[in-house]
Amino acid sequence: MKDDEKVDATYVEFTGKPVPNRTDLPHSRYRKEPEDIIWHTETMSVDSFHEAHEWIMSGPYNEIGYLYNGYITTNWMLAHVLVYEWTWRNTISDPQFLVYTNYDYTREGILYKVWVTPVSAVGVQEVRPEES
Repeated sequence: MKDDEKVDATYVEFTGKPVPNRTDLPHSRYRKEPEDIIWHTETMSVDSFHEAHEWIMSGPYNEIGYLYNGYITTNWMLAHVLVYEWTWRNTISDPQFLVYTNYDYTREGILYKVWVTPVSAVGVQEVRPEES
């Protein structure tokens, strides 16, 4: 490739600590979360997926959607495991919740957000075979 040729990048990689309020940073398509979310802010930090899985399955996985419907953490592994487990649960059984994610850049770093809405609340109707 010649030096004067332009190449369109299909992705942008950011390195270093994120700076809040930068307009060139990627954003989720969900710019704002619904206002009626009851958030649980997680203070736990883990160093491995095994730890993250154990922590999520011992509490937040069972509480989200019942005690609160949103989960905020600074640890990406916790958010990742929670989204994975809820998606997996919706795949192997009848879906109970739709799972959404977003993130915010703050002075402390990135806040990862996961929230759910009941399937019945978004107008998805359960289809049952007619009884004879």
